[in-house]
Amino acid sequence: MRHRTVGSSANQILFMTWLFYGTYYIGRFNFSPVIPLLRAELEISNAQAGGLMAFFFLAYTIFQLPAGYLGDRFGPRKVLSVGALVSIFGNLIFSQGSSYTTLSIAQLINGMGQAAGWTSAVKLVVSWFPKSRRGTAIGLFATCVTAGSSLGIRLSGFLGDHLGWRSSFIIPPLMMAGVAFTFWILVRDNPSEKGLSDFEDEVGLEQQFKNDTRSRLAVVLSNRTMWVVALVYFFFVYVQFGCFVWIPTFLKESYAMSVDRASTVSSLILLPGLVAAPLSGFLSDHIFQGRRKPLILWGMAILSCSTFLLSFRMDIVIVTLLLAVVGLTIIAPDVLLAAYPSDLLSRKLSGTAMGFLTTFTSTAGIIATPLSGKIADLFQTYEAVFFSFGIVAFSGTVLTFFINEKKTEK
Repeated sequence: MRHRTVGSSANQILFMTWLFYGTYYIGRFNFSPVIPLLRAELEISNAQAGGLMAFFFLAYTIFQLPAGYLGDRFGPRKVLSVGALVSIFGNLIFSQGSSYTTLSIAQLINGMGQAAGWTSAVKLVVSWFPKSRRGTAIGLFATCVTAGSSLGIRLSGFLGDHLGWRSSFIIPPLMMAGVAFTFWILVRDNPSEKGLSDFEDEVGLEQQFKNDTRSRLAVVLSNRTMWVVALVYFFFVYVQFGCFVWIPTFLKESYAMSVDRASTVSSLILLPGLVAAPLSGFLSDHIFQGRRKPLILWGMAILSCSTFLLSFRMDIVIVTLLLAVVGLTIIAPDVLLAAYPSDLLSRKLSGTAMGFLTTFTSTAGIIATPLSGKIADLFQTYEAVFFSFGIVAFSGTVLTFFINEKKTEK
């Protein structure tokens, strides 16, 4: 009876974390659909538009490790809630900006708040599920990335086309605020805070670091496999964020779509990820017996091929199908890579370890968005951008071979 109660509470926590972190994405990817509108009003280049997203990722990168540590130290519920408030503030400043400087500062603030999201959300999920179910739980949770990104892109494109781009940075943060309040009321950090038993499957490793920050970091940084995973994650997220940011503009500029229609197509092609995320987690847990590497290899290889094919000018129907494949493969590997911190280390180290990984991924975001914009400006075509994505994804595929899953390093 007690076990069923823990399971019921865990499912509630999973849903609320899914809902809350999903709203983070409507406050993050509300930018990409309105890039053409911003460029027209501010008279900026693709590289400068990408630079605005780079400011976001700069702050996102700087605060990754601090956010991970704070999540381990003070609990993910508090860190997630405060992060949302900061992100809301940054969005509202952006909505009132009229200069490149103001918009850049707003993006820095938004990035600072958003940095608190992923590490604490994953920590919250793994704190409520045993190791044997974590891949599946993270897979289900990660569908919020697809759902939130899809909703954010669609909503922002609709608002931007009909009410002006500023509305895309007012309505989404107000939605975040409503969900944040509900999350704070209903969610707790771990089973013990609801009078239930915590899992005791990793006590030995957790005694190594206790509350010593340096010990926490030392355990993470001394794990060689974590460094390989971080590099694979870097290449993967370079392509992932690049696609999130530039696909709507690619469709508008290359295929003469309206902002509204381009955002609709962009949001729809992400929907296969709703199936890919939980399925990849389930398969890695139950079919591959906890191994993540085989599915990551397949995902990265398919992502490389599909983005490379998009570098050729083709009929819009074929392009849409290829983009659907991209939508599938920019989600599935994310779930599996995110499971490694708790697989290789410990649930109670997962915040610090995930902060370490997302330092690499957000660095990829800093580089990907302005560099992709520069490539588009240089070659005067977005097909060249997808060619570069294909090369980067192939590099990540090769690196995946070096992930060692045979043993857990200490």
